[in-house]
Amino acid sequence: MSAANPYYRSAVLAGATVRRLQREGCSLDEAKRLVVQVINSEETEMIRLRREFDEAGVAERLKRLAATE
Repeated sequence: MSAANPYYRSAVLAGATVRRLQREGCSLDEAKRLVVQVINSEETEMIRLRREFDEAGVAERLKRLAATE
């Protein structure tokens, strides 16, 4: 995967978010579930609004995720 891929930074941030949530007390499954919810929400909005991927918006939502366990 290269930095030219528009989803590269978001994928890296998603992985970092999973690790951060685990450090905050989430199980691996729960951390992944939370991250996937953010990504699925973005995909839904892209389809619904017929717009491009909002990398900054996804990054902000991933940063705001908090452990729920």
